[in-house]
Amino acid sequence: MVKRNNNLRLALTLALMLATLAFGFAGCKDQGGSSAAPGGSSAPVEEPEAAPVAEEYRAFVEAVDTDWAYDLAVEVCEGADYQDNELGDRQAGSDAEHRTADKIASVMEEIGLEGVTKDPVAVDRIQANGSSVTVDGVEGEIVLHAYQTVGTPEGGLEAEIVDAGEGTIWDYEDLDVEGKIVLIDIDQWENWWIGTPATQALELGAAALIANNVSGFSEVATDAYNANDFCGPADLPTVSITQDDAARIREAMTDGVVGAKLVVGNDYSKGGGESYNVYGRIPGKDSSEAILFGAHYDAYFQGFQDDTIAWTGVLAIAKAMIDSGYTPQRDIIFMCHGAEEWGEADTNYDWAIGSYRQITEAHPDWQGKLVSFINFELSAYEFADYTYTNSSPESYGMLAMFTEAEGTPKPDGVYAGGILTDGFQTYTYDDSFSYYVAGVPSFINGMLLDVQAEEPDKFPFYYEIYHTNYDTKETYNEAVFDWQLKFYGSLGIHIDLMPAVELDFTGETARLTEALDADSAAAAGLTEEEIAAYTDAVAAFDEAANTLAMKTASINERYAQAETDEEKAALYEEAKPLNEANLALFKKTVDGLLGLEAETPIVPHEWFLHNVLLIDETVGYLEEGDVVSAADETGWQVNGGGEWYAMNFSEETAAHGDGAYLGTYASLNWGTGKTYEFADVSDATRSITERYEEEGGDYAAEIAIYTAARESQAALLKAKLAEEAALLEALAEEMRAL
Repeated sequence: MVKRNNNLRLALTLALMLATLAFGFAGCKDQGGSSAAPGGSSAPVEEPEAAPVAEEYRAFVEAVDTDWAYDLAVEVCEGADYQDNELGDRQAGSDAEHRTADKIASVMEEIGLEGVTKDPVAVDRIQANGSSVTVDGVEGEIVLHAYQTVGTPEGGLEAEIVDAGEGTIWDYEDLDVEGKIVLIDIDQWENWWIGTPATQALELGAAALIANNVSGFSEVATDAYNANDFCGPADLPTVSITQDDAARIREAMTDGVVGAKLVVGNDYSKGGGESYNVYGRIPGKDSSEAILFGAHYDAYFQGFQDDTIAWTGVLAIAKAMIDSGYTPQRDIIFMCHGAEEWGEADTNYDWAIGSYRQITEAHPDWQGKLVSFINFELSAYEFADYTYTNSSPESYGMLAMFTEAEGTPKPDGVYAGGILTDGFQTYTYDDSFSYYVAGVPSFINGMLLDVQAEEPDKFPFYYEIYHTNYDTKETYNEAVFDWQLKFYGSLGIHIDLMPAVELDFTGETARLTEALDADSAAAAGLTEEEIAAYTDAVAAFDEAANTLAMKTASINERYAQAETDEEKAALYEEAKPLNEANLALFKKTVDGLLGLEAETPIVPHEWFLHNVLLIDETVGYLEEGDVVSAADETGWQVNGGGEWYAMNFSEETAAHGDGAYLGTYASLNWGTGKTYEFADVSDATRSITERYEEEGGDYAAEIAIYTAARESQAALLKAKLAEEAALLEALAEEMRAL
């Protein structure tokens, strides 16, 4: 068992308590004026006292103006200048995105941010000018929502619409779709992303695809559209339709076919677009370090929650800091990113492109300078009766101490279940991951997974409203928004007030330890010596990290006790070399110890370990003659679930999907260096799928394929584990030298 770092937690607690000099009361926004007393009188009702707020944050908290941010969000969401078609949209490189960037820059200048800049980054441009279909026997024109693909020829496409079920290779067995429009049903949460059935239809010669999102997303109503990033080639015009309109088309069909004219008004340009990342700053006393606040401004439909109210909230934080007179120690940068929803075709990692290219191409010099990035998504919606923050494990301790401190802004009237502080790792579904992999400690307001569920799943918002035309101002929760701005703005101030960046590498220990369960490791064929080499390296890393973290805490504790400005300034200077070293260590840790299994962050060796164990289980089922369990229980999960596609699509389409994961057709962006060699089992996967209904079959051929792949993956597992152990030892040595 690895020793928990209780000494560090105590030191951080002391530093935070000493930094909190006095408390005041945060004002509560009056949402309804005075309440009528019994008998109809209008005697004012006494407002309950708000939780005390630390002096360091109080002026900022009092200056937060949610009405200002809300009004700006509504102006952008409902303004024709900021939308590209009748359903809304301001996607990567589009005219609406560019006009919104100009609006953001002007607002930044109005509120007093300095050095307002629009950094251009290269993207695939998608201008969605509006799409529709007219169908024989169906009254009126049916409005559609386009994905990020090419459009139809000028004047539209006249062709038959063919009902192709779910769009798998099995659904096409008796269909001729050459030159036709394919209509499919899709569940993009439980089954597959839209790019895969589109690739399948393209391979079979279809001229266009209409996707009816029957579940998984857009479950709010049958007249809801859905949009998501494409994750496939952009060569087939592809659109989303409501369930109501899909039903109307099917009612008009004869033997699954009906005539139609489809217009997809997309202007698509591969690599020919520009998106803008717009930012301004509040200059600090020292510009050698900086803190970044951010959110994205591209959107599907009106995009009120995702992400307009979030970026207007970022600007409201900037405005409140300026209005309150806060003078930061470090520069504080406020960024609105473009091209978050999508930005490049034919890659599995096609979102958060604007942020990734900002930190790697537009401003690689920010690596090692940014001490933190605080990102916002969907910041005015109460997903559950609790909330949490995602971060890298190195920030878990600091975040817990800040959240639980008496003077931190507390929710008022929302989140009755409280704020969870167990520590939740940054995920891949927002811009924070782009900065995380570039070595910037990052935070994101918890907005995706219901982590208190028995099996964590996405909050109902995602099944219902996310990326639909129902994401409007009617979803707004002012109390949630008010707390989010005050809490995360205060977090930025807290980080700014700490001379030494509060990184605690012992936070990685639990993740590294859990990544190599002794029983699983032995079952995968690792020797006791190989297992011990890794676990000993983790322990050495943890011990060195504990000592380093105490050095960080010591500087911050001395700063909290300092009585003069000269003493405080000297401690900031003393902290700089340590901050530089800590951020460099953080980047090396991320480079070598953070990988991806599809979209899930893992320790890199877990890719190979999972494959070996899944192959073993699959072979075990086949040896028993149980092909159903081999396919349904484990076979589909191999290669991060990639074999699910081999089971449902042609060899060519599935292979194309693998290439999009491995970077064959486009860059992997923030997934670069985070993907690993596939187990070569697809022939066996397809075979057991084709033989799914057999009883008592001989599966020796399939077992041979799995066995060979297992040997290769086991060898890669051993090599990767040894590589990680060597890195941990090297990192521990660097820590000891500081």
